Amino acid sequence: MTRGLYVSPTEFVSFAQQTEPLIGPLGNQIATRMAAGDMTSFFGLLPNPDPVLRAMGQNIRVYRNLLADPSVMGPRRRRIGALKKMERGFDSELSKRTPVRVMKALKDIFSRLPVNRLINDWIDGAFFGYRVGEVMWGNASGLVAPVDVIAKPSEWFGFEPEDVSLRFRPRGSIVGQAVPDRKFVVVGKMRSWENPYGEPDLAACFWPVTFKRGGMKFWMTFTEKYGMPWAVGKLPRNAPQNETNDLADKLDRMVRDAVAVVPDDSSVEFMGVNGTQNADMFERLLMFCRSEISIALLGNNQSVEMMSNKASATAGQEVEEDLRDDDAAMIADGFNQLVRWICEVNFPGVIPPVYAFWGKEEVDDVQATRDQKLKLAGVNFTNAYWKRTYDLQDGDLAEPTPAKPGNVLPGSSLGNLNNPDNAASFAEGTSMPPDQAAIDTAIEQLPGDAIQAAMKAMLMPAIKAIQAAQTPDEVRQALVDAWPDMDTTALEDLMGQAYFVADLVGRDSVANEAGQ
Repeated sequence: MTRGLYVSPTEFVSFAQQTEPLIGPLGNQIATRMAAGDMTSFFGLLPNPDPVLRAMGQNIRVYRNLLADPSVMGPRRRRIGALKKMERGFDSELSKRTPVRVMKALKDIFSRLPVNRLINDWIDGAFFGYRVGEVMWGNASGLVAPVDVIAKPSEWFGFEPEDVSLRFRPRGSIVGQAVPDRKFVVVGKMRSWENPYGEPDLAACFWPVTFKRGGMKFWMTFTEKYGMPWAVGKLPRNAPQNETNDLADKLDRMVRDAVAVVPDDSSVEFMGVNGTQNADMFERLLMFCRSEISIALLGNNQSVEMMSNKASATAGQEVEEDLRDDDAAMIADGFNQLVRWICEVNFPGVIPPVYAFWGKEEVDDVQATRDQKLKLAGVNFTNAYWKRTYDLQDGDLAEPTPAKPGNVLPGSSLGNLNNPDNAASFAEGTSMPPDQAAIDTAIEQLPGDAIQAAMKAMLMPAIKAIQAAQTPDEVRQALVDAWPDMDTTALEDLMGQAYFVADLVGRDSVANEAGQ
C-alpha cells in the first residue's frame, strides 16, 4: 500500500521515501564497458574508434594536414560562409519564459563575445568529429560570465570510458585528468555514449586526398617525362665512351636551349611519345578523388562534376542547405551550453533562453503571385503578415487611417452615430436622411468578425481554385467550377439580420409619418 497524505479531498501526495528505493537502481548504469568486458575501459581514456586513425595508429592530428588541400579548403570556406550569412540570436518564441532582465543581460554578454571567430573555430567540430573550447570567465556588466572561448587542439583531450566526461591529456599521462565544471565546451557531430569523439567529415576525405596528392605527383612526373619529345643521338658502334658522354651532354643542353653542335658523322632524331591515354588515366583519378571529397564535405559533387545540369544542381543546393542547418544546430548547442552556465551562476532557477540560427526569408515570386490572387479575391492581410512574409521593418507599412466622426469614406464605417454630437454634425454636413443614418448605425453593430468569417467561408472554394490556376482562362473556368461549392448560409443569416433591422426602421418611419 502506498503511504502518503491527502492534502485535499481529491489530491493525494505520496511520501518521498516510498519512491527513493524505486529510483535507486533505475538511476544507475547497468550496461557498462567494464561489465561487458570491453578492454578499452582498462586504459584510462576511451580510444578514438575512428577506423582510419586506428588503421594507421595515429591520432586526430593527421587530419589537420588535410585542411591545406584546395579540395578541402574550398568546401570548408563555403560552409563557414553559409553559417555567417544566417541570422542568429535568441529565439523569441522559445525564450518567452525567460525574464526580461535576464534576456537583456545575456544579450549584452553575447554582444562582447567574438561570435564570428567562434563560428570559425567550432565548425571544425564537424570536420574533426569534436571540438573543445576553453571558457575564460570574467566580469561582464557586473556578472560572472564568459569573456572569451579559446579553441584548443582536439588531440589534447579524451573521454572517460563510463560517463564519457571530458579529460585533459597532460604530457606523460595515460589516464588524463578531470577538468573543472563549466570550463570546457565540447561541440561535435554524431557524438554518442558509444563514440563521444563523433564522426569526422575528414575521415571520409583522408584516402581521396592522399590518392589525389599521389596521383598529382605521378602526373607531374609523367608530364615531365613524356610531355616533350625525346632527343636520340646516334654514334658509330665503336665510338669511345667519352664521345658518347659528350653527345649526351649536348643533347641535354639542346632539350633546354634548343641548340646543339654534334659531329658531322653523328645523327640526332626526335621521337614523340603518344601518352595521351595514359595522361587521361591520371586526370580521371584526380577528378574522382575531387568528387569524393566534395561529396563528403558538401553532400554532392555538383561543384566538380562537368556533366551536372540545373536539376542536379538544385538538388545539390538543397542538400547543402540541410548540411548548413546541421552545422548551425551544432554551433547553437555550444552557445546554449554557455547560456545555461551563465544562468546557473548568475540567475539560479531561471529558465534559460534558446540561442538559434535561422535563414533569411527570401521573397518568392510564387508567394507574391499567390498573395496577389488572394487580395483580388477579397482576402485582407494584416500588416503583421506583410512584415513577416516579405521581411519588412517597422515603419515600412502605413497604418490604416481611422475614419473621422461625421465623415463618409468609401468602404468605411459612417462613424459612431451613437454619440448625439457626432450624429448631429453628420446630419448637418450631409443630406442623408436620419432613417438611413439609423440603419447604418444598426448595421455597424453587427459582429465584424462573423461577417469576415462568413465571407471567407463562402470564398474559400474560389480561393483554392484561383491558387491552382496558372492562366487567366484557367482562373475564369475555375471560378465557374467553384460556384456550386460556395456556401452562403452564414452570410445569408447575417444579411437577414440586416434586412430585419432595415424593415423595422422603415416601418417605424412610416408610422411616424402617418402620425404626423
